Amino acid sequence: MAELEFQGAAQTVTGSMHVLHTAEGKFLMDCGLFQGRRQESDEKNRRFPFRPASVNGLLLSHAHIDHSGNIPHLVREGFSGPVFATGATCDLCGIMLPDSGHIQEEDARFWNEKRARSPREFIEPLYTAEDARAAQAQFRAVEYAQPVEFAPGCTATWIEAGHILGSACLLVELRHSEPVRLLYTGDLGRFDVPILRDPTHPLPQADYLITECTYADRTHANPTDMKQQLVRIIRETREAGGKVIIPAFSVGRTQTIVYFLHQAVAEGLLEPLPIFVDSPLSTNATEVFKKHPECYDDEAKDFWQEQGSIFGRKLVSYITDTDSSKRLN
Repeated sequence: MAELEFQGAAQTVTGSMHVLHTAEGKFLMDCGLFQGRRQESDEKNRRFPFRPASVNGLLLSHAHIDHSGNIPHLVREGFSGPVFATGATCDLCGIMLPDSGHIQEEDARFWNEKRARSPREFIEPLYTAEDARAAQAQFRAVEYAQPVEFAPGCTATWIEAGHILGSACLLVELRHSEPVRLLYTGDLGRFDVPILRDPTHPLPQADYLITECTYADRTHANPTDMKQQLVRIIRETREAGGKVIIPAFSVGRTQTIVYFLHQAVAEGLLEPLPIFVDSPLSTNATEVFKKHPECYDDEAKDFWQEQGSIFGRKLVSYITDTDSSKRLN
């Protein structure tokens, strides 16, 4: 008889981690960082409610840190099993988890040098960039819609979730004397989001459904209106002699903005203009997006075939070093 244990993102947000107990072993669905106040986050992230070495495998829905960010710590504490995820998720984790480790190293260094009043108050990073790179050896890329046997009689199928590049819902099937179908949506995306394919609809039938509801009480703006709004703002700013500065998440939002700008110039909605992406992580994430056109929707695929790229090609300068960033600013 299988049992399901919720150890994160239940009655709260971030830190997604669900434990599936089967006769064949213990398996995690996601292993995310809890993000909040320093002391509370540190306590929750450092203390697993099980021995990491006792976990047989991990099924990962997508690369966002609140779903994947504690994997390096899990590995450092003794987990030696495989991490199954789509190819795009594996590649995004390959840049995002070392970046997370670097941030934690820098945060610990700042605290120890500037805030700690004595060595007794020194802190250690949860894991380092090197820990994250080492954990990457346990990732196993899977294909969408192809069942993977993660234990005898137990399969998981990754189904398009449309949330970020490589994101998936997990259909877990336990073929025992009493078969069970469990559907874990991870973070389910919206329809008509630029670049990405729509979420699978309808979702497969299941005996049990685990789904997130962070934004279940609000209606989002139509994604198809975003390009027009961006073009209008840029036109107005250029006419006023100004510059447009857009803070954006490195994974997903940056690529969408560059895609919109490339489209707008190609369609004659904007005159060509200098575009700079000032972020190493954004640059690396864009390279991962370029590597996985199989995740694009039909519109993005058509534009890619027409233009040879959907991310600016000669229109965009990607900045990855400090000196160039300083000169730009």
